[in-house]
Amino acid sequence: PAMKPLAMSPAFGAEGVAMALLGGAVLGSTVAFKTGLIGNVLGVSGITKGLLMSPSLGSFCFNIGLILAGTGMNLVYGGFETLPPADQPEGQRALFLARLGVGGFFVGVGTALGSGCTSGHGLTGLARLTRRSWVAVPCFMLVAIAIATAIETATAFPVQAPAGDRAPTRSDAAGWSVCLMAVLLIFVAAAPALHKLLRPSAPEALELKVLAELASGLIFGCGLAVSTMVRPSKVAGFLDLGSGAWDPSLPFVMGGALCITFPFFQILERATLPAPLLGGRIYLPPREKPVDRDIVLGSALFGVGWGTCGMCPGPMWVAFGANPSMDMCLAVLGMLCGMYTHVIWASACRPAAAPASLASDGKAVELSAAS
Repeated sequence: PAMKPLAMSPAFGAEGVAMALLGGAVLGSTVAFKTGLIGNVLGVSGITKGLLMSPSLGSFCFNIGLILAGTGMNLVYGGFETLPPADQPEGQRALFLARLGVGGFFVGVGTALGSGCTSGHGLTGLARLTRRSWVAVPCFMLVAIAIATAIETATAFPVQAPAGDRAPTRSDAAGWSVCLMAVLLIFVAAAPALHKLLRPSAPEALELKVLAELASGLIFGCGLAVSTMVRPSKVAGFLDLGSGAWDPSLPFVMGGALCITFPFFQILERATLPAPLLGGRIYLPPREKPVDRDIVLGSALFGVGWGTCGMCPGPMWVAFGANPSMDMCLAVLGMLCGMYTHVIWASACRPAAAPASLASDGKAVELSAAS
């Protein structure tokens, strides 16, 4: 079918802009919270991939937080969509499932190869002025738009009434955003005192770091719900330029988040990276890491998946928590299979490490990798 003229979606307006900006502010605040307390960046795809490569209690708790956020926000806030759509045409079921499975797979393999998704590259990398992220974000955006427009993703994910007919308003979004950011501030204010109380002589408060990981996942997931990015129709409405009902909510979400993360990271990096509030050290991937084939190819593959299924890793986990249907299970399983495929492929292609005794200066060499 011919492309429809580009026109604004009825689902977008002042209400949509406010909810996108408010949800984005919660997301950006959570990114700053996680880095300032724990010492590492918030990238959902990297944390999820970590569960497959080297599982840790912290990464497990973060992902559990995302799922619990979906379950809780679906009960008390609403705004989620059901999958499959209630008005899905007969005969489209198999194609829709294939879209979710294949799309999820490309999201997984692409974010693993490209070392990030909309959270890691979009909310953190852009704010830090990282070259790789400034290549990755336009790459996966443009590919996702091209794919979604070509295969009419907005038609597969039509705008529908939220499950239970509970449609949050701008006032609901504002109230929740204020409460969520207040929780972050309270945690930040109390963290140093709790560290001294529980571990007065320890350099790191490991138990509190695990709790902070859980809180980060929980509040980040709630922010995604407030921003409406857990609705595939909102993402598809932005990416599919041929639907005739364009919904530019997504850039407002990223803009709201970057209003927080950009000044945070610019100040943090100019302060010679002080220690996080819960001890240890702050680790940020090097900004000058060169742009290579993996970042371009991985971002393009992520764009293919995102444009196909309308979900990236964060919203996928949250939507799964809200509605763990067969459809969402298939999308999540596809994402995990894609990531694991990259892990196996990368392990097979990685050259064997040279013995320390073979170092040119005759001494052991410490290697560190960052993505």
